[in-house]
Amino acid sequence: MNVNLVRFCYNLCMVPILFMVGSVFVWSKEPLLWAVSVGIGGVFCCLLYKGRRKEDFFERNYKYIVVIFLAVTFAYQMAKAGELRFVPSFDLDAIYGGALEWLQTGTFAGYYDYFDWFPNNLGGLSVLYLFLKTGSVFTSDYFFIAAFGNEILLILTYLFISLSARKLWGSFCGVIALIMAACMAPLLFMTDAFYTDSLSVLFPVLLFYLSLKTEDAKGRGLLGWCLLSGAVAAVGALVKSTVIIMAAAVFVSFVIRKKWKRAVTYFVCVSAVCLAVSFLFHQYFYTCHLDPALAEVKNTPYGHWVMMGLKGDGRYNPEDYEFTRSFSEPAKRNQAIKEEIQSRISQRGIKGMTELYSQKLYGCFGDGTLGLSDFLDDSPEKKSVLHEFILYEGKQYGLYHTLCCMLLYGFFLLGTAFVWTNAIKRETDEKACMGEEMYRAKRRCAGSAFALPTALCGLIIFLMNWEVSPRYITNYVPILLLLAAGGCKELVCLTQEREWDKKGLAVMEKHGKEIKIFAMAVSFRVVVYLLSVCMMAIFGDFSEGITFSDFLEAWKRWDSAHYINIAENGYGGAIENGEHIFLVFYPLYPWLMRTLTLFLEDIRLCGILISVMSYAGGTVFFYRITKTEFGEKTAENAILLLSLFPFGFFFGAIATESLFFLLAAAFFYYLRNHRWGMTALLGFLACLTKVQGLLLAFSVLVELLYAEKGISLIRNKKWGEFFKRVIWPGCICAVMLGGFWIYLLINYLVEGDFLKFMFYQKNHWGQGLSPMWETVGYVKDYAIGGWYTSTGMSLWVPELLLFIVYLAVIAYGIYRKIRPMYLSYLIFFFMLTYSCSWLLSAGRYTLSALPFFMLTGEAVKRREKWKIPVMVVSAMAMMLYMTGYYSWKQIM
Repeated sequence: MNVNLVRFCYNLCMVPILFMVGSVFVWSKEPLLWAVSVGIGGVFCCLLYKGRRKEDFFERNYKYIVVIFLAVTFAYQMAKAGELRFVPSFDLDAIYGGALEWLQTGTFAGYYDYFDWFPNNLGGLSVLYLFLKTGSVFTSDYFFIAAFGNEILLILTYLFISLSARKLWGSFCGVIALIMAACMAPLLFMTDAFYTDSLSVLFPVLLFYLSLKTEDAKGRGLLGWCLLSGAVAAVGALVKSTVIIMAAAVFVSFVIRKKWKRAVTYFVCVSAVCLAVSFLFHQYFYTCHLDPALAEVKNTPYGHWVMMGLKGDGRYNPEDYEFTRSFSEPAKRNQAIKEEIQSRISQRGIKGMTELYSQKLYGCFGDGTLGLSDFLDDSPEKKSVLHEFILYEGKQYGLYHTLCCMLLYGFFLLGTAFVWTNAIKRETDEKACMGEEMYRAKRRCAGSAFALPTALCGLIIFLMNWEVSPRYITNYVPILLLLAAGGCKELVCLTQEREWDKKGLAVMEKHGKEIKIFAMAVSFRVVVYLLSVCMMAIFGDFSEGITFSDFLEAWKRWDSAHYINIAENGYGGAIENGEHIFLVFYPLYPWLMRTLTLFLEDIRLCGILISVMSYAGGTVFFYRITKTEFGEKTAENAILLLSLFPFGFFFGAIATESLFFLLAAAFFYYLRNHRWGMTALLGFLACLTKVQGLLLAFSVLVELLYAEKGISLIRNKKWGEFFKRVIWPGCICAVMLGGFWIYLLINYLVEGDFLKFMFYQKNHWGQGLSPMWETVGYVKDYAIGGWYTSTGMSLWVPELLLFIVYLAVIAYGIYRKIRPMYLSYLIFFFMLTYSCSWLLSAGRYTLSALPFFMLTGEAVKRREKWKIPVMVVSAMAMMLYMTGYYSWKQIM
């Protein structure tokens, strides 16, 4: 076998497969769903990785596992078949009704007209007739007989999926393939949908399994397996013509590996049997049932479906049927269709055809439900809870569709990984992974796996030029599952060969705590979101149910709408009453939201994702800086106090708090380690996020004078050292002020005035700077005079209490001699906050006062008995104020 040639062909296969996967990704517009799909693929890889050492157990018990699986699956699917029973219509009615009439009358005269138009469905008709003929001996429930026969084909499909995976990659991989098949929900509910998509699902995987058997066969054995493959291909192609793609892929795999004897034998046997069976099959029907002259006139040519695939998005349209049937002469009809195809292609051009191909691949491969509802929603005999999930009009169909797509996309990714790993893999890689003995034993058989991606590529190219329907990939789902199982195996082998598992353990050992903190931060935000849904149900009016859009809208309060406005329209387009009043909001957060809309359609979701990820990343850096100053216990306490702070729910809102928290925490981390370039970059971004970013510059100055002993260097007149250790780092960090200058430039470009934001801040938003005693004075008056009002308890009382706590925390910081860069930032932050002429958001602002929580975390550590009461009260207050935030109280 020419290894380089095989690798080259795997690389060729990557082109159509990546085009298909990329098309589905682009048109689905659901990057989050794909992220979950990556996780699903990772779960299967981990499962295979963990179980690889128990291969002997699965080898010994493989038969029992498969029998139990098939028995349970058969019982489940037959039970659901009774629940999902329906009245067949359209195409399914034609092959089922025709088979039933054929059984009862000896012909299917009532359906002659249909099969004159669509002779391609004669195979499905024949299969159902055989089912009904056999089953009628036992029962007169013909729908049950058809469903039972279809179920037998599905069970055999599961069996040959597993047997093929076992022969290629071992018994445990065979079990993994069964688990993957069980996860494909449409297969579990396909028993009643006994149309050609399902009736042909066995044949491609059976053809592939038979190709594996030919690898070890010689002489008459080889001839026998090839003739059997020909019989399977012939019958399968009569049911669904795409089955022949698998036979062609097997032949190509023999040719690529230069197995000329097998290639020639396989080609001759399969071709001869297919031609003979097709001739006899059609000879019988056009002699005993159909009128060949009439059928020739009415027969829908294959070019019709190619033509239909070139109109709109390539889906079914009745206009093209009217066009095709408007001709009474086959020659003129075929010529007209050919000319129409050429015309549509020339009108679209290369760019248009590329876009159409991409859209058609999404239509075929992008629906994880496989379009099963096309059949199951045809007059169900009885409604059940399951119908709410699997039918298009079901209330929970969206959830079912999403789950199915997640799994299907995960299998796409694993299948792509299989092709990629084989494209880059060398013989030495396989030997290192499998061992010399196993490598030699499996080498000849494993080469046949090339037929899997070849068949998938063939299907992709075919469907790019055919009518669009998600049902058309059904009979190749088993091939996709084999590719996915192979992808798991190859990724595990690659991990072992490159020792990524050891590297992963080293990363976990070094950064395990940070990874855990990040994961717990995300999980905490998810819990808060779930609690917010409960809150919505209690305090909202959602008689028709809470949608995901309702959930997103609940976190869009107060300034959130303004950030969305800027993200959607820019500063120039964000106008109210003819004025650019939204210039007071800083640009980085809406810019990130706008960027994320390239991947996500809902801009509200973009804002929430930025907030969640920023909060989680910020907790990691916050943990590091607090641990450096006070130790691990204080760091953990500080994160808890920060997260449970009464206004901590803002970390999950469409607001800048999370983003600034991340930037400020990372800024202090790199400043503490004197990495001036990163400090400047993060400070630059912080100055683009909130006005408080300017305060970080004071921390840089204090750190330079304190840690680098700038004052001492000046006193001792060590100017060289002073320049090197203070001036030069200071110049680098001064770049951070460029973020604020960009903000000023935006003001100038929009309004022609660098300081226009100050005008709007004062005249529209009623905000400015005032002496601290004046701010504290009116806060105290409003809090004491109106504490019993909604505004008093929502706004003024918390701000008065926070003022007292700030003073205590600053005093404690001085007492504890906290590093000056933190203390200076806290003091300046406190002064800026309580110098606002109209202070409305002191609680929310405090989330950016990182040293505040570092010091409270240290205080709680030293007074352990305070910890639980403080956190419980804080958490209760957070839920209280989050409810007020949802109810549009003065919590902003």
